[in-house]
Amino acid sequence: MPQVVAPPEFLAAVAEHRRRRRRTRRLIAAAVAAVLVAAGVAVTRRGADAGGTVAAAQAVIGCRGPATPLVVAASADKAALMTRFGAEFSRSGQDSEGRCIEVTVVPKSSGAAATALAAGWSARDGAQPDVWSPTGSIWLPLLEDRLVKAQRSSLIPTPDDVPHLASSPMVVAMPRPMATALGWPDRPIGWADLLTLASSGKGWGTYGHPEWGRFSLGKTNPNFSHAGLEGTVAAYYAAVGRTSGLRSKDISSATTRRFVAGVEQSVVRYGDTTTSFQSDWLRADDKGQALQYISALVTEENLVPSYNEGNPTGDPALVGKHPAPKVPLVAVYPKEGTFVADHPYAVLSAPWVTPEKRLAADAFLTYLRSPDVQKKWQENHFRDANGRAGSDGLAQGVIPEEPGRVLSPPSPRITGEILDSWAELRKTANVISLVDVSGSMAEPVPGSSTTRLDAAVEASQASLELFTDHDEVGLWAFSGGVRGKQDWQELVPVGPMDGAVGDQVRRDALAAALGELRPNGDTGLYNSVAAAYQSILDGYRDDRINAVVVLTDGRNDADGGLDLPGLLELIRSISGGRQIRVITIAYGPDADAESLAEIARATKGASYVAATPADIPKIYSAALSNL
Repeated sequence: MPQVVAPPEFLAAVAEHRRRRRRTRRLIAAAVAAVLVAAGVAVTRRGADAGGTVAAAQAVIGCRGPATPLVVAASADKAALMTRFGAEFSRSGQDSEGRCIEVTVVPKSSGAAATALAAGWSARDGAQPDVWSPTGSIWLPLLEDRLVKAQRSSLIPTPDDVPHLASSPMVVAMPRPMATALGWPDRPIGWADLLTLASSGKGWGTYGHPEWGRFSLGKTNPNFSHAGLEGTVAAYYAAVGRTSGLRSKDISSATTRRFVAGVEQSVVRYGDTTTSFQSDWLRADDKGQALQYISALVTEENLVPSYNEGNPTGDPALVGKHPAPKVPLVAVYPKEGTFVADHPYAVLSAPWVTPEKRLAADAFLTYLRSPDVQKKWQENHFRDANGRAGSDGLAQGVIPEEPGRVLSPPSPRITGEILDSWAELRKTANVISLVDVSGSMAEPVPGSSTTRLDAAVEASQASLELFTDHDEVGLWAFSGGVRGKQDWQELVPVGPMDGAVGDQVRRDALAAALGELRPNGDTGLYNSVAAAYQSILDGYRDDRINAVVVLTDGRNDADGGLDLPGLLELIRSISGGRQIRVITIAYGPDADAESLAEIARATKGASYVAATPADIPKIYSAALSNL
């Protein structure tokens, strides 16, 4: 049968008709939104909109069939903004065939999402994403490389062709007075300058400010965080003096390793996200302690002016909810070169991504890259997809003309070698893991045959792989009277993970001891935290990150001993200026999350809440990434 070809005039008429129909729908959608707002119906996030606003708007527009659900996994630094965009689009957006779309944005750090996708994305990882938008494109080939090694099907066959939503350079955020002392904004500052300052015995006294103490750096874990990964790779580039073409011999050279190790030794803590770092920094500023918290943080440029608005997470819903900090931050663009996060938008080649979802993803992408929305990216302190900055400038702590030198992402193989090298060179940990074995840990997990303690033990055992052989780790259990009148018991003494404990390697001894935990007694929390803190203090190592990691499902209810004010006063009085961080995990609905968070804040630690046993694995990973 011969092929019938429509004349060009007919095709043009059809195309114009479709354009008019889409324009009409958009005008109707805008009118619907205006009417709803005028009627006093609050338009908020999808799924939480008052009176079913999204459904009402879609009903007036006239969708063709049911709405297509679209799940987007977005990096934490933009997830809140993407959620707002998704809600706006869901009220009026349609695909090319007239179907309405309901967008759900799932916050997921770039590294955590890459790990989950490479492993097949289980139910505990959340809703399966149709689109993945990490902070930067460096993660796309890294994921593909992991899929090949795991013998899984490709999810992003052509990572170089993935479109981008917005951009933001990687920077080193510093309190304005400290950066000014180094010559900002007139004098270029680089990794070598920071390393020299970190290595100086005089610390900030070198620049006439001995009251600021030693230079201290905050970094996120490169296995989980984009800023952590790019900051680590940037240090390797700075060591060799190039902006591209990193080679295996560069990474293994003694000069490079010495340079990177020097940078890592200035780290006072590793975090899971830059936003949690900045939230803690703002709390320190509230107390007049911003200059004592840390000297610098590797982060993204957009988060600097957000912080200076009193919004450390960059969530647009929080603008104006907190006063601006007393000590603002500024962005330092390392003179050796930096990366520019390009926020890719990758539609996954996965079996659950149907043709309808692909059309929906294309429509949402068109919306996100439209001129009006690109302007909104800039208003929220990102640069647009072409790298153009908005109105932010020196007053907001950024330099729109920077960066002068941009680094090229290395290959997945080289990135993997860098991560392996970093694990050897990073500042190692000196830590006690303190696990609640009180009677409440025997409660069953709803819908399963396991207990709270079983779930915690499984996650704790799995988390042991996050420690290197050079980390020094010990295990304590606690409950009321677990050892006579004592609320705590040492099960495995602190020591190197590859060291011997009897006839076992410590890593194996820890796993075995965890497996033998049995629940009993009350929750002797405060006495046990105090004892573990004192133990780490007795074995304090200035060249390590010293910490206590506490997991509990309850609140302090032991007879006698310390109360919360007494514990905090004891820690303050015995620390002697040495930093020992207490990282707390409130497990389940009965845990005293507020008191645990107060302990963490008092020690510059971090606090987490695992609402259900299903949350425990990811919470443990996040908590230990702070070491």
